[in-house]
Amino acid sequence: MAFVDLLLVVGIIAGIYSLLAIGMNMHWGDTGLLNFAHAAFFAVGAYTSAILTTPPATGDLATRVVGFNFPIVAGVVAGTVLAGLTGLLIAVTSVRLEGDYLAMVTLSSAELIRLLIHNEAWLTTGAQTLKNIPRPLDGVVPVSYDLFYLVLVWAIVGVCYLLFTRLSHSPFGRVLHAIRENDDVPLALGKNITVFKLKSFGIGAAVAGLAGGLWAHYVYAISSVMFLPSITFLIWAAVIIGGAGSYGGAILGASVIVFLRQITRFIPGEVPFGDQLAYIRLMVVGAVLILVLYYRPEGLLGDAERLQAGTSE
Repeated sequence: MAFVDLLLVVGIIAGIYSLLAIGMNMHWGDTGLLNFAHAAFFAVGAYTSAILTTPPATGDLATRVVGFNFPIVAGVVAGTVLAGLTGLLIAVTSVRLEGDYLAMVTLSSAELIRLLIHNEAWLTTGAQTLKNIPRPLDGVVPVSYDLFYLVLVWAIVGVCYLLFTRLSHSPFGRVLHAIRENDDVPLALGKNITVFKLKSFGIGAAVAGLAGGLWAHYVYAISSVMFLPSITFLIWAAVIIGGAGSYGGAILGASVIVFLRQITRFIPGEVPFGDQLAYIRLMVVGAVLILVLYYRPEGLLGDAERLQAGTSE
């Protein structure tokens, strides 16, 4: 039974990371934007939903004075919208930059948002943990709660997969693909590429905010250390492993990453090197990434023709 519970937890985390990967795939796979602020959008969604659905903290050591006790649905929707708006705000100031410059600005913006969360204790509890975040239908569902949440998360992943796949094959998606390959082509056809980039950034950030809301309402408590830049790099690895431009690949890559990271947390210390394996899981992820890049540069479900088109002169 313990093994089944472990699989449920890993499945839930994989679903939440899959949503993050779907958002990243819109930025990089569809539009070619080097976004390193994904952890910030994840944090904005999580903290917005947590603050809106919990009352203000009480007690002598309480620091947070803001809380609204709204319904969970309202909190998750608000977190999704605010994360999308945050993405638009960052994009407005940086989307005209190219390559490494865009990466540096978005990474700096993500760390700025995390530090604001860490320091504004009146709103977020600061360095303390924001606790007692409510769970949807907790104590009501007639089955294991983890099983219920697994179905809920993956149902949302399925809906997002269908929507984003359809969007990718729509006229809007084809413009994003043209921007990814060469800005000059859609520009010559009269498309406002800045507007399309802003839309891509906002939509991808909103999905990351949705993932943040689902994460907050599953883990009960959140803190700023949960949203370090390393999350962004893990999502990048997931998209690359699965295949940039493939939403199915993004989901597969995220599932692989989560399995590799989470399974090592539960290895008993009595196993030889068992007390050290958890510390080298990032090395394992890196090794898998290198192997995929060596044997399948386009990713597990990526398009080899697209890779060749992107690298040809």
